[in-house]
Amino acid sequence: MGTILEQIATFISSTKYEDLPESVIASGIMGLTDYCACAIAGVASPVSKNILSYLKENTVVKGPCSFFGTKIRSDLKNAALYNGVSSHCMDFDDVSWTTIGHPSVSTAPAVFACAQAGKWDGKETLLAYILAIEAMHQIAALTMPEVSERGWHTTIAYGVFGSVVPAARLYNLKEEQIVNALAIVASRSGGIRANFGTQTKALHAGLANRIGIDSAQMSSSGITASPFAIEGPDGFAQCFAGCSPKGEISLGKEWDLEKRGLVIKKYPCCSGSHPANDIWDNFLNKRHIKADDIESIEAGVSLLGPKELTCHLPQDAVQAKFSMEFALAYRLLKGPLSLSAFNSDDVQSPEIQTFMKKIKMVVSPELAKLGFIGTAPVRLRVRLKNGEQVLLSNDLAEGNPEKPLSQEMIYRKFMDCASGLHDDRTADKWFLILQNLPLATPEEIFSLGLVS
Repeated sequence: MGTILEQIATFISSTKYEDLPESVIASGIMGLTDYCACAIAGVASPVSKNILSYLKENTVVKGPCSFFGTKIRSDLKNAALYNGVSSHCMDFDDVSWTTIGHPSVSTAPAVFACAQAGKWDGKETLLAYILAIEAMHQIAALTMPEVSERGWHTTIAYGVFGSVVPAARLYNLKEEQIVNALAIVASRSGGIRANFGTQTKALHAGLANRIGIDSAQMSSSGITASPFAIEGPDGFAQCFAGCSPKGEISLGKEWDLEKRGLVIKKYPCCSGSHPANDIWDNFLNKRHIKADDIESIEAGVSLLGPKELTCHLPQDAVQAKFSMEFALAYRLLKGPLSLSAFNSDDVQSPEIQTFMKKIKMVVSPELAKLGFIGTAPVRLRVRLKNGEQVLLSNDLAEGNPEKPLSQEMIYRKFMDCASGLHDDRTADKWFLILQNLPLATPEEIFSLGLVS
């Protein structure tokens, strides 16, 4: 049957658009639509401005690929890097429980860059994205949760494998060359979770895309690598997961986008706080208590919680996205969490800083029994000054396939993310192109993201 990478390469080179189930196509459309929204929303962020400054200092080469939400067109790798950073910096982008990471931001920037460079239509673009997701998730399915448990940021650790796919299709790589490209990125994978709460977390997504394209180009130039780079001695599985791959290849037999799907975020912050955000918001909508009424809040989380939500008394907007304490305090004191909620002035406000000290996040013994899971179930214990205790529980956030966001909410999220354009007609046009992606022309794909 061949090695893991050889089987993945065969899948990538042989699968046609007509082979895709309708449910997988629908997931792909949803993922790419959400990605574009997040890429546009992130343009004004400090890290997007910083990466643009870096690119200008190192010469932005003109090319056919859009820096989404700007007037800039550049080459494949620069566009993929920039769009990866801008789409991940708001932490509003989709999530996969297969990787406990962010699949679209680590692949879609490379997909759109290759699509614009190669003048692909909507079907070609969708196919490249779906194959990229399935390829990276196949490797994840064989090596998770150990990779995440050991501290790797899975968005880049697995994303590099996905971002190879569109470039491999753009350069018409043969199966042996695809294997080499995938094995090259196995040596370039990485990303440590210690950088959560800083701009480097967003950088990981951009690097994942640039590394994948770069590695496909290297393979196209004749550079070879080991087909045993995943399961071989000292291969990816052993080095990153500390174990041999678990199970067998399932590509073509089942689709991860159908079996597990994507989580579309309702809040622009780490998904580790989302079930808590939902249940806290529901409670406060029914019962209008004030900060002075509360003695303390204990947030019982699962094993992943302390590894993701690392900022307990955040001092800036980036840190606040990785803080259970800020999410709960802001909702009580300011209102529902939104894109505008995460700003340094509110984070540093005395009332929020004071109230966050009343909140303690702990690992719940009950939830610890579930193992290293990504769904972030929560048990909130709210102690009121009058002696009353309120117990709140939520096992799954809205936006999961089991609790999907409505089409109206998806549209509203897209338009909210694009509000910085000051041109609702352009945003609405992009949304319609994306929602009807199988019918999109190369000209429409080329028009995506570019501000006139």
